[in-house]
Amino acid sequence: MSGKYTLAQLRAGKNWSQASTASALGVSTNSWFKWENGISFPTQPNVDKILRVFNVKYDDVIF
Repeated sequence: MSGKYTLAQLRAGKNWSQASTASALGVSTNSWFKWENGISFPTQPNVDKILRVFNVKYDDVIF
């Protein structure tokens, strides 16, 4: 992937539900929902997981 992506776009690119994305990251569905909707932001360890799971660089993601 290259370019700028929101968390929702990353998730949709894998055809994952919010629940399956949260499970893949080892977080609650509620946490993922809040991050995806800009209600809260992931901690650095969770940002690192997101980057690994979606195989993107920090600069490619709009948090």
